Amino acid sequence: MMTSDEFRTLSYTEKTEAVLTGTFLATRSNEHCYIKLYNVENFYVEVFFDNRSQLIIHFRAFEHTLFVLPYLEDLKIAV
Repeated sequence: MMTSDEFRTLSYTEKTEAVLTGTFLATRSNEHCYIKLYNVENFYVEVFFDNRSQLIIHFRAFEHTLFVLPYLEDLKIAV
């Protein structure tokens, strides 16, 4: 099983392939990019896309759920 530290050492292509095996969870955006959150094995990966080119500009892998909080701001739960 891969860890987030091992993910960080992968090439761009290997990171992309690993993310595609994960589960898409959410999207958020800012003025420069949009960010998709995935669950990959036992960690999370944010994939940053440039708003203009639509190309991946950065990957960020982490385990701590604290970094998931920005995605919860727009979450609406029906009761």
